[in-house]
Amino acid sequence: MMSKFVKRVIPFESCDIPAIQNWLEDMAEKGLFFKECGVFFAKFEKGEPKDMRYRLDFCDVVACDIPEEKKELYERSGWNVVGDFKNDCVVICTDDPDAPEIYTDCELLAKPLKSIISKYRIYLAVLCVMLLTTLAHCGLPNAVRVIRFLGYIPKPFFAAVLILLTLLIGEIIFRAARLIKLKAMARRIKNGADIPNGEKGGFSRAVGKVLIPLAIPITVAWAAFVLLPDNAADSDAEITDFSALPFPTCEDLGWKCDEQSSSAYGSDSVDSTIVNKRYFLSQNGDVNFRTEYVDMNSEHAAKLLSEDKIERLKQYDEASYNTAMQRRYELERD
Repeated sequence: MMSKFVKRVIPFESCDIPAIQNWLEDMAEKGLFFKECGVFFAKFEKGEPKDMRYRLDFCDVVACDIPEEKKELYERSGWNVVGDFKNDCVVICTDDPDAPEIYTDCELLAKPLKSIISKYRIYLAVLCVMLLTTLAHCGLPNAVRVIRFLGYIPKPFFAAVLILLTLLIGEIIFRAARLIKLKAMARRIKNGADIPNGEKGGFSRAVGKVLIPLAIPITVAWAAFVLLPDNAADSDAEITDFSALPFPTCEDLGWKCDEQSSSAYGSDSVDSTIVNKRYFLSQNGDVNFRTEYVDMNSEHAAKLLSEDKIERLKQYDEASYNTAMQRRYELERD
């Protein structure tokens, strides 16, 4: 047996009162009549499509606790109480096109409007903190690191971080726009204007259907990200199988080495946009053997790097080097 109720994503927040009213009227024209709502989904009852007028009003709506005098006012004017919208507003409706608009004293609107505005300010502040901690955790917003970070987007980790940052910024812009709109409406009502109606909010509806249900997944993803070690993206990984390295070892060259003094690391770092991966191998035995392999994203950059290293080798001063190493040894011994 098919259920006579359906759920739909709520595309608006409580601050979008005119758009919510229009949305509920559109749903009624499709034969879906508002019954109740949760955080992300609204419940509708199926029926014959018809024209309805929906309005959102303010009063104590905790557990839909509506004062009796308000209920009597609604009923005398031909309106029926349906329920509440996210514990912020009372939802009333009528199928009488001649039913008068509900009169609400401006003073009675002031307190609940301030409460909704305060709630959205807190939520917006939390989103900003989440964005700043995400940027700090991945070493941004230093301009150079941003460019380097973007160079690594094809990699899954950095692509996931970029998606998280994009969604957080989108949420902030979306919520900030709603807050500004709510504050403007509050000022108009304070000056004696009625609650507006008839606004469709088509763009806001499309964006809200995406961003509002993503609030919890974004929070979970953010929490998982900030719990990662700070160097999770670019830490060195120790290599135990030297045969997998892309350059020769002491054994390959026929040199004797002490395995206990051998170590190798691979680094997948964001420190350079032109370096794809670095490998380091250090072995001690008959000779001190240290090799660095750099996988470059640009042939031109690889040529410049190799030429720079050759120039540095040409300038090598053995006497100065031995003096520096002797001094280092003495400091470590002391």
